[in-house]
Amino acid sequence: MEWKESFSTGIKKIDDEHRELVRMIDRLEKAMERGEAEDILGPVLKNLVEYVRFHFRNEEEVMVKTGFPDLKRHRVLHRNLVNEVASILNDLKKDRLWTVPELVGFLQHWLVDHILGEDVRIGQHLGVV
Repeated sequence: MEWKESFSTGIKKIDDEHRELVRMIDRLEKAMERGEAEDILGPVLKNLVEYVRFHFRNEEEVMVKTGFPDLKRHRVLHRNLVNEVASILNDLKKDRLWTVPELVGFLQHWLVDHILGEDVRIGQHLGVV
């Protein structure tokens, strides 16, 4: 997965954190291509959950400070994703109900949809996109 300028919200802090999320997913994808994903999947997902929580706190702080009108709904989307990824991590610890390609696809799809469908609206609200 690679960063695309179309992912930009126009808010440097948020974009920098989105770039890191893209890098994390890309590392998992490249490990999968090398046949090493099974070895690193658990630690990468745990790190991803922690980073996503950190990022969501920062993103929500920006929305609060700027009076973003759809903050409540956006918070729900954030909580749902954290819960879903934590649940996936728990499933993988138990009996690997997800394949690595399915997981990478889910993460890529979610990140792109969330950035383009939701986070860009923060930049629009601020008039920077």
